[in-house]
Amino acid sequence: MKVILIDALPKLGKIGDVIVVKNGYAKNFLIPNKKAICFSDENYKAFEGKKHEFEQESVKKLEGASKIKALTEGKNVIIIENASDDGRLYGSVNSSLIANKINELIGEKLVAKSAIFLNKPIKETGIYEAKLAIHSDLAIAVKLVVSRSESEAQALLNPKKPAKAKEESETSVEENSDKENAPKKPRKKKEKASE
Repeated sequence: MKVILIDALPKLGKIGDVIVVKNGYAKNFLIPNKKAICFSDENYKAFEGKKHEFEQESVKKLEGASKIKALTEGKNVIIIENASDDGRLYGSVNSSLIANKINELIGEKLVAKSAIFLNKPIKETGIYEAKLAIHSDLAIAVKLVVSRSESEAQALLNPKKPAKAKEESETSVEENSDKENAPKKPRKKKEKASE
């Protein structure tokens, strides 16, 4: 299907490019998400009249993405969810929940769930990374901490050795060094009995 891009996309092109994509990709992603319009002579003429508006909207998105990056840089998005004792979540953390948490963190509703990309589904507690695709020219990586409580989230972020384990490791090192420094006993030579 031939489409006209009304938003810049990293692997496809910039605003105004006429490209050919698969029908399903155009009908299910590009057109519903307002990234492209179907190509026809009438649509192209209409696009030329509104091209300036699309470019202004792209600049606005870039400013919003820069603002999000500045507000989330160096911060952790903490998500509290119910989980079993072994860390498996009762459900999963989806892009809608992540978008809501990021919007809470920045204080504005700038992130849509369609802008969040995860490497794999989040079904356990731990630290993960999500990528935000607000604008094609700016990639934003966000650190997610999924835990059962605030204290557990802090423990995940600042892992420390338990004191007991530390003492045991120190004593085992001392014992090993004592064995190495201990004087060696001379070996006895076996004497052959002569008959």
